[in-house]
Amino acid sequence: MMEKIYILLPVHNRREITQRFIKCLNSQTYQNFHLILIDDGSTDRTEEMVKRYIKSITVLKGKGDWWWTGSLQQGYKWIRSQHLSPADLVLIINDDTEFEVEFLETAASILSGRHNTLLLAQCFSRETGELIDAGIHVDWQRLNFSKPSNPDDINCLSTRGLFLRVGDLLRLRGFHSILLPHYASDYEFTMRACRNGLKLMTDSSLKLWLDENETGYHQFDEESFIVFLKKYFSKKSAANPIIWTNFIALSCPWPWKFLNWFRIWRNSAYTLLRAIILMTNRNEIFKRP
Repeated sequence: MMEKIYILLPVHNRREITQRFIKCLNSQTYQNFHLILIDDGSTDRTEEMVKRYIKSITVLKGKGDWWWTGSLQQGYKWIRSQHLSPADLVLIINDDTEFEVEFLETAASILSGRHNTLLLAQCFSRETGELIDAGIHVDWQRLNFSKPSNPDDINCLSTRGLFLRVGDLLRLRGFHSILLPHYASDYEFTMRACRNGLKLMTDSSLKLWLDENETGYHQFDEESFIVFLKKYFSKKSAANPIIWTNFIALSCPWPWKFLNWFRIWRNSAYTLLRAIILMTNRNEIFKRP
């Protein structure tokens, strides 16, 4: 029996990128899927475009304030309300990814007979072809996130191509959309799954490619310190220390919480100081005759 795959796809105002994803989805050899398009306030007619390609679809519409985690939480609530078979599958995925025609079929095959498992597609750079993500090992003592040498050491996954069963998603009770509105919510979710006895795994036969240029704020090179601060503390900032403080509160074992909070804010202070020095020096150069 072919399990149905329910695909949670948050989108917001990047129609061309979403269209590239939808074309990959539309060409799948495994067509027993239902798309939950979580459109958080798009104004570029993304919904209309998607509906031209995908017939089995539910659209959840927000006002632009759900962000990534809030969008996934809306998808979780929809799945919870439908009384679906616990054995069916859920795919959580970014619209800035691409994959081959057998992507869904490969995932369903890997998970056949497996329960209590989270399966992540191995992620490669669309631009360079290099492997970006095949699971993570978090060492809380050192606050180190690294590629594990042994697959059994994986204790953290992203959600850019994450498969799990409906029953396991319901057991985990969704996402922390207030404390972790965008970044680190996937880490918290999968680490919580690991603590609850679910196996975290990847498979080299399950691949996708990521458009790295379309994902959040990672670099800050602003002439205005005010603009720098707004970006640095934005919900889209991967370096936002408030988000990482919340993540540590939710996920880190107690023996390492206070040490890691100190590390986060110490590094943040260094970052802010470097920004002040850099922008001060830059302004001095501009003032010279």
